[in-house]
Amino acid sequence: MTFYCWYRVIGYFFVPLGVYFTSLVLPAFRTKTGKKESDEGKGGTSASASTSAAAARETVVREASSLSPPEKVFASRKNEEMDRREHAEQVGIVVAMYAFLISAIFIFPPFFLFYAPFEWIKYLFLFYVAWYFVLDREACEKGVRFLSWTRRLPFWRLAAGYFPVRLHKSADLDPSKNYIFGYHPHGVISVGALLTFASEATGFAIAFPGIDVRLLTLSVNFFFPFTREVLMALGINSVTRSSVEKNLLRVSSSSAAQGQTTKEPQGNAVVIVVGGANEAMDAHPGTAILTLAKRKGFVRLALKTGASLVPVFAFGENDIFDQVENPEGGVLRAFQKRVKSLIGITPPAFYGRSLSRGVLRRFFGKRGVLPKRQSIEVVFGKPLEIREKPYGNDPIPEDVVDKYHKAYVNALRDLYELHRKSFHRMKRSDSAEDFASRQKKMQPIRFK
Repeated sequence: MTFYCWYRVIGYFFVPLGVYFTSLVLPAFRTKTGKKESDEGKGGTSASASTSAAAARETVVREASSLSPPEKVFASRKNEEMDRREHAEQVGIVVAMYAFLISAIFIFPPFFLFYAPFEWIKYLFLFYVAWYFVLDREACEKGVRFLSWTRRLPFWRLAAGYFPVRLHKSADLDPSKNYIFGYHPHGVISVGALLTFASEATGFAIAFPGIDVRLLTLSVNFFFPFTREVLMALGINSVTRSSVEKNLLRVSSSSAAQGQTTKEPQGNAVVIVVGGANEAMDAHPGTAILTLAKRKGFVRLALKTGASLVPVFAFGENDIFDQVENPEGGVLRAFQKRVKSLIGITPPAFYGRSLSRGVLRRFFGKRGVLPKRQSIEVVFGKPLEIREKPYGNDPIPEDVVDKYHKAYVNALRDLYELHRKSFHRMKRSDSAEDFASRQKKMQPIRFK
């Protein structure tokens, strides 16, 4: 369907490029017939591709210890083949996600308006747009149309395994309370936040049972047709004050399903990437420059609703892309700030890695738009309890806001200092020299 839309909008010029990128995506969705039939015969459910590949690889390594030298060579080659197959699947997922985002923004709207094969499709699309602007514009603030099964789709585990993204918790969370997660740093596109809070790739529901979480993002992301439906299905809402309050104070669907009669909201959580677009401009590898010193709105919302604050730091979020140097006062930084003031989004001048082989590798070398395969370790701190009674609509004293903001900043700093050396070691293929160089360049956490 996506291929057809691109072809209709761009024409025959797209066909060679479309075939090439389709070949990259196919490994992620190719059905493994033999394994599927085997799983069905056993009456069990088939595991995700990444889990299956990892298990198979471990089996090969375990059996190789008792083999003769020629057999060990064969087992090693088999293991390498599994790695290549798994990597191809992971790259396919990443390319597919890029393709969907680009298509949703630049291809689907003109296709439905000007290139649809039937006239009624155009009018149906116009009706959808009118319905959104007139009747459904606030839906992205209410936590509605969330489909929990979308977070359990197998491709999320493939996407998380590309880096990989892993979850680490410091304490359990009481499901009878509500929480505001502060996610740091923003990075270029907050990959760790998406895979941790909008999917079950890292096992959030297992780590924190009874917590109904909603990831919040910029309202402009809900302006694009169809993309907004996907975001809401994943439980992603807009990051407005109204959205935070409605999501924290609603009676969760899990409580209703369990037959609880209490009308008190509990087990609700929202995730705010506190630094936002400003922090994205400082997302350089080895740095932890956080836009937090003057960001107190999330603290006020915690005091207003009584939700506990939980600091979350994603080690490696800034390492998966490089950015062109954009120092304060420079031309590029001024341009980025100007664009942000106009549309609310910062255009980071970033680059990552290219494909391991192929046509694009020959043309562009090692640099490309794919994220680098650096681990993202998402570490949850201990919850900061709000001792005050929820203020509701009453005015909140500034000294109380400052007290809890300072406590949050200190807790986040302690979390970073406690774990940074351990988790910065957990990289995929760095040598000792690479690690020493990165540690030397890594700066202490800094708040702006």
